[in-house]
Amino acid sequence: MQNERSPLYISVVEKLSSTTISVCWSDPCLGHYANQIWGMGSARGDAICVLSGKQIRRGDSIFRPRAYGSQVPINRHRMILASAVSGLCQRPSP
Repeated sequence: MQNERSPLYISVVEKLSSTTISVCWSDPCLGHYANQIWGMGSARGDAICVLSGKQIRRGDSIFRPRAYGSQVPINRHRMILASAVSGLCQRPSP
């Protein structure tokens, strides 16, 4: 399991689809992303959710930063539990 500190600031900006979210990320060591796209997948190993602080186990449903070609984000190894996002981006019923 990774023993890393959480970023200084992280928030889910928007749920873009059932498998993608937009994240605002700010960390003095890893940089700043205003609308970084994170995609859904399965955790490949144990970690800590950067949004909730809960433990992530291998195989859990998670979101992680997307890489585009040779552009791999510096925070690529960080993860957010999908369950931590499910209640944040729901629209209220009319």
